[in-house]
Amino acid sequence: MKKPDESYNTIVADPPWDINQSGNYGAIHHYDLMTLARIKAMPVCDLCAENSHCWLWVTNGTLRYGFDVLEAWGFTPRSVFTWVKPRLGLGMYLRNATEHVLLGTRGKAPVLCNAQPNWLFAPFQGHSHKPEELYPIIERVSPGPYLELFARRRRHGWDAWGDEIDSDVMIPGYPVPVYSKRGVS
Repeated sequence: MKKPDESYNTIVADPPWDINQSGNYGAIHHYDLMTLARIKAMPVCDLCAENSHCWLWVTNGTLRYGFDVLEAWGFTPRSVFTWVKPRLGLGMYLRNATEHVLLGTRGKAPVLCNAQPNWLFAPFQGHSHKPEELYPIIERVSPGPYLELFARRRRHGWDAWGDEIDSDVMIPGYPVPVYSKRGVS
């Protein structure tokens, strides 16, 4: 795969996991899911700078697989960041009120701020809508340029790739419906 004009120092990804998606309220009722093998096979490393960060969203049910995905993408898992939601969620054993983001590094990725706690208390806004409050934290800790994979919204100063937006990058074997002018150049 050809590298984009600029490699990304920080990638945020929220894959549509097909793991543990049973019941009437799971992700399968909202969007198409991907197998673990297909997620792991994504050439994310080709989009990254030699020294970079990856923030990978996982649910409680996909937490253990997230470490494997980071390693398959060329990152070393470093820390778990937890989003605490002020409501009871779903769960087979416990009612989940958290989601997690795994932080992985590649090479000698610099940390811009090492005083950041590993949790955030932020409101729930709808199925799979991640807290807007996390992005300034990522920008404080991790250097740009930034790319969000599986994005649902455009964010100022970030490039994005996903089914629900005009994507800025092309990933061979992983097409999305619409590309921005940058994505087709």
